Amino acid sequence: MSKKTFLSVFLFFFAAAASAKSFLTLPHRETTLTNGLKVYVVEFPSPGVVAYQITVRVGSRNEVEKGKTGFAHFFEHLMFRGTKKLSGKGLSELYTRLGAENNAWTNNDFTSYHGVVSTRFLDKILDAEADRFQFLAFEEALLKDEAGAVLGEYHKDVVKPGFVMEEKLLATAFTKHPYGHTTMGYKEDVLKFPERYKDVWPFFRAHYQPKNVSVTLVGDVKQNQATQLVEKYFGGWKPSEEPVPAVPAEPKQTEPREAEVTLDKPSQIRMNIGYLVPGFSSRTRSSAALAFLSELEFSGTSDFQKEYRFEKGWVDEIDAPPTDAIDPALWVISVRLTAAGEPHEKEIKKAIMERVESLATRTADEKQIQKIRSRLKNRAVLEWFRSPVELAGRVAYLTGFESDLGVLDRHLQRLNEVGAADMQQFAKEFLVPASRTTVTLRGKR
Repeated sequence: MSKKTFLSVFLFFFAAAASAKSFLTLPHRETTLTNGLKVYVVEFPSPGVVAYQITVRVGSRNEVEKGKTGFAHFFEHLMFRGTKKLSGKGLSELYTRLGAENNAWTNNDFTSYHGVVSTRFLDKILDAEADRFQFLAFEEALLKDEAGAVLGEYHKDVVKPGFVMEEKLLATAFTKHPYGHTTMGYKEDVLKFPERYKDVWPFFRAHYQPKNVSVTLVGDVKQNQATQLVEKYFGGWKPSEEPVPAVPAEPKQTEPREAEVTLDKPSQIRMNIGYLVPGFSSRTRSSAALAFLSELEFSGTSDFQKEYRFEKGWVDEIDAPPTDAIDPALWVISVRLTAAGEPHEKEIKKAIMERVESLATRTADEKQIQKIRSRLKNRAVLEWFRSPVELAGRVAYLTGFESDLGVLDRHLQRLNEVGAADMQQFAKEFLVPASRTTVTLRGKR
């Protein structure tokens, strides 16, 4: 997109965010096909280009059977192994020939297949995508090859301090819910992937079915034509009767938990302090309240960063982004100490906990709240409408939680509404010692 076009789009949406009831003022349409698949189309000024997201509502959250963790991420890989009509190599060559970008990712709740393609080739891409979603097929030898690739990915991750801490934090915080393991799964399960050819298909049929999938198209497309294209290729997809295991609820945490990890190599001391908070919602103010609290307490302009990072020099990294999840999950404050900060480890930990837990009785300054509100809204407008790729990603992500385009408006409206009382109430209910889990990592000197 040219700078002139981007500026026009930005000013258009900035004005909308300031005055209109709807933030998504571009022509858009949402449709539910008869088989349950959702279609979201947004006409975006990007001549000749369309971004797409095919999102499946399956992630590590759905890995409830013992010994079968990591399956959602494994299928992200297996989906590139081809069908009876088009081999994995053929699929790759098709994308290359059409000049299309494509990739995929998996998290706790979703698996997303996304890309960018010339509008004139959208028909061919949707044909190929619908084929693999409905008729995925590969031999056991290909599964074993992919299992080796996933194990290699796990080995690369497991030497990273952040990954080791995440594994320990989740395993300590959750006793029953599948959020207790990472998206990669447990190592012992990943090692058994080569033996899982018969086991993966029930998982695929249970979760890769139309009612669990949405197709998002943003760019140089027309609403009706684009919807008809999706219906042409995905409309004949028949729902599966494979049973879907229920996700177990996590028992209420009643006291703080703490654990330590030792890394067998030199590393700075790191701390992860997590609080169990509600799942994402645009219909209440809880998610917006957490976004405000995160920005207030630990952003680059916060008092904590000013004192402990820039003045004392005791930490060189602190991050506490608000968390989004379908079910209650951890809001994590991650801190990395400097050599100067290591003797003050207990003081730093205490300071973080006191700041967070005092929010239940401390009233945020109204001027600060207004500044945060402006930052969050402006950031959303700038990021969401920067390109069709960004907007497609945001639409697919938010509609994964709440399956209608109104979620964008509701999310931003909650940012307009949140005040000091909402932030205080959120802290009083959720940012308490009983919901806290702490993990400290130490490496060799």
